[in-house]
Parts: sequence; structure tokens; C-alpha cells
Amino acid sequence: MPVSPRPRPLPAFLLPIVLLIAVAQAQPSFAPGRAWPDAAGNPVQSHSGGLLFENGVYYWYGMDYRGPRIPPGTLPHQGFAWFLNLGVTVYSSPDLLHWKPEPNQLADIAYNLGGLLQPANLLIRPKVVKNDATGKYILMAGLISPDFETVNDVVYAQADRPQGPFRLMGKLGWCGKPNAAGLWSHDWDPAASDAPERIRAFDMTLYKDDDGKAYLITAHTRVLAYELSPDYTCASRVEVMQGAEGEAPALFKDRGTYYLLSSRLTGWAPNRNTYFTSSSIHGPWAPQGPFARGPGEETTFDGQTTFVLPVHGKPHAFIFMADRFGAVSAADIPDFKAATHIWLPIEIDAAKHALTVNWRDAWDLSVFPSTARSE
Repeated sequence: MPVSPRPRPLPAFLLPIVLLIAVAQAQPSFAPGRAWPDAAGNPVQSHSGGLLFENGVYYWYGMDYRGPRIPPGTLPHQGFAWFLNLGVTVYSSPDLLHWKPEPNQLADIAYNLGGLLQPANLLIRPKVVKNDATGKYILMAGLISPDFETVNDVVYAQADRPQGPFRLMGKLGWCGKPNAAGLWSHDWDPAASDAPERIRAFDMTLYKDDDGKAYLITAHTRVLAYELSPDYTCASRVEVMQGAEGEAPALFKDRGTYYLLSSRLTGWAPNRNTYFTSSSIHGPWAPQGPFARGPGEETTFDGQTTFVLPVHGKPHAFIFMADRFGAVSAADIPDFKAATHIWLPIEIDAAKHALTVNWRDAWDLSVFPSTARSE
């Protein structure tokens, strides 16, 4: 009886292609709140981050939640569940659905007391913008220690390519003398005595406006806007975003109106996120109330806002991005690795300067018109 030949192994160079095809078949549309496999079949780990579009490719930066869980109270003055710093994740995609993992950035953790990137010092809410004048890609993140006090600063890094390698430049500082002091005196006691030179991190985002100016937005009840230098490497001035409040800020602009999304301060526990509008990035900001609609709207679908993504080549098309942590209380998350992503289309009523995010079990980019974006 003839023996069937053993199947020959697949050439190594074909493996990524086969994996991408397999993922494409398994992930034909966005599935908010469900596990999202990358090109290697592993859940995407890019939490509390943001995206950048460059030369036909989207780059997704975020936090890597695969580090061992540190229960609340394990470390001195640690009030919240924590995990170890594994650097900033980077993924690339041509279509926003299928993500190829790139090497983690700023993952060279130091074990000497003088190094910023200690094992328990997290790089939170990383964001990246490109400086068109210098050609550099600037990454900023909050560097936070478990007690929120030993380290609680903004750090920045720069690279020549969107996927890195990024080189840590240190804490973000002022270009000259700070233009304001005592900004935290009314909402966070430990920061009331900070020197004017200190730029507190807390929750943060980066925003690049149409005129090329970039802003660091930090939020901890009070929301601050730091205008960055022309090369985006230092802060030139700061102002309170009057009328806005919350944490987890996400800022975007559509047809001359600025929209700022934020959450309440409830730790890891979800809450009903709200938004604010203004005709100028300098304010004043008008509170507009909640934006989530549908099952779970009282807790923003059990999520917390992290970023708003403009979709390239689509008119007035924006995607609401949030994280679903799976918290059991304000202080605790049983399994960080089980956290998922929520992506949903934003619906904008331009005449009323109003936005809505409706829950959808599944959706794709066909919900947006397919013509070039108009500003």
C-alpha cells in the first residue's frame, strides 16, 4: 500500500501572510469590547493610547497590560491595582482592522535608583505626533509611580520613524520661565506645593492643530493645555481650559468646533463620560453632557475614553476609542490581560455642535462616506 507523503512545512517567509489572511477571515469588522487578535493571533495590547497616520499606514501606540498584576497595597502607598512597565506597544495597519505588532518602545527598564524607567513606573496614555518642520516623531507619556507622587511627570521621546526606535529625552520641561504657578492648588492637595517648573502628568493626551501647533493636555479634575515649542520638545505656555473638567482627555476638531471628551474620576471603575465644546482651543469650554447611547450608556459601555481617531480619506469621520478594564471596584482589576478595546463611530450634528456615540455590536468603515476629508 503506497504511503502518502508527509506535508512539507510552510516556508518561513509565508507565515506572516498566512497569519494575516487567517486574522482577516476572523476579524471582518470592528467588534467593540471583544478580544481583538493581532497578526500573530494574540490579543492587541495597546491600551489608553492613540494613533498616528503616516504614508498609508496607521500606527497604534499604547500600554502593554501583560505585566504581572500587583494587587492594591502591595507597594507603599499603592492605592490601585498596578502592573510592571513593559514599555510602549506599537502596532501598524493599513486598514485599522488588522494589526501587525512592532517592537515595544522605551522597554529598557533600569534597576538603579537613578533611572526614570523603573519596573513599577508606568508609561501611561502614550501619544505620538509628527513635527512637520523637523521630521521627528514625538512621543509623550505620563510617567507615574504607584504612589502617584514619587514620580508623576510627563516624559518625551523622539524618533526618525513612526515605529521607532524612540529615544527617551527625559522629563518635559519649560522652554523658559513658566507663565503660571499653583495650577493644581484647588483639586489635588499633594500638588498644591509644586514648584512652577513642574509639569504634572496625571491623565494626558497630545493634540496637533491645523496650524501645526501642538498641545499637551493634562487632566485631573482641572484640565490644562500646554502649548509646545515649535519643535515640540518643551512647553512654552500653559492655560486652564476653563469650563472643562475630568480625566482621560481626548481632543479633536471638526468644522471649526473643538470637542473635548473626558471621564469622571472614579479610579479603574467605569462612569458616564461627558464632552465639552469650544470655538477656540483657548476656550471657554461649554459642558454638553454625556455622549454614549445604548446598552451600558450609564458607564460608557463599561469603558473609559482614551482617544478620538480621524479616519483618513473620510469626510468628518471620527472613531471613539475606549478601554474596557473589567474593574471590580475603583481600586482593583482582577486580570489586566483580559482588558479589551471599544471602537465606535462618532455621529456629529455640526449645526448643534453635538456628538453621539451609539453602541453597535459590529460595524465597519462603510458607515462613513468615502471621499476626501474636508476641513
